[in-house]
Amino acid sequence: MSNEMDFSDSFWEKRRQLDPSSILALFSALGDVYFFMKDTEGRFIGANELQLEKLGLESEQDVIGKTDFDFFPSYMIAHYAKDDAHVIKTGNPILRRVELVANPDGSVSWHITSKFPLYDSCQKCVGIIGVMRDFDRSNNAWQPYRRMNAVVDYISDHYAEAIEIVDLANIASLSVSQFERRFRTVFQQTPSRFLIRYRLTRASQILMQSEDTLSCIAQEVGFYDHSHFSREFQKLFGMAPSRYRKAHRAR
Repeated sequence: MSNEMDFSDSFWEKRRQLDPSSILALFSALGDVYFFMKDTEGRFIGANELQLEKLGLESEQDVIGKTDFDFFPSYMIAHYAKDDAHVIKTGNPILRRVELVANPDGSVSWHITSKFPLYDSCQKCVGIIGVMRDFDRSNNAWQPYRRMNAVVDYISDHYAEAIEIVDLANIASLSVSQFERRFRTVFQQTPSRFLIRYRLTRASQILMQSEDTLSCIAQEVGFYDHSHFSREFQKLFGMAPSRYRKAHRAR
């Protein structure tokens, strides 16, 4: 069996004919895949062991009936709910979306997420099926994005420095316009926005782990304007950096 998860139309047509327990068994066999199911009200109705670990739980019974509000920061939930509602309303899956997902310790990490409608025996949509792969956990997750792999590696190594889009385009062996189009297709955001979000993700981790001042942290992750750092952090995480540090230190 190939390690690559094929999210083609034929894959989806086959999976929609399986009952939920069969689907859960299928994805539980894949050691680097997070899997969950929700009903139309956003309540979890199933998850594999890896997803339970992501949520900080030990038993599937601990997740049944709960919602994203029980596990994730408020700034992320609106995005998740919007995607869930789109899948349920249209019946169209969301495929290979690159996004940030919260971890039990309050940190966030990059995942590739796909969501599909879940049907009952009468072909009525009764919820969604979600599958995710963690970039840090699965090398295979990056395979469809080989050309961008070197770009993200460069950003992860040099995010604290000034990075020009033309430099990233050169790494990908593309013109700037080609690179920006390709990057937006893969990540659903511009390279500049991705870089900002990456820097803010690193800042959120440093805030929980160090006593450095906010100005020092801002510079450490590549922001040379403290007020710009604070505005962008508030926009992404829904709270000021100082409040974020206090909230996660209190856990």
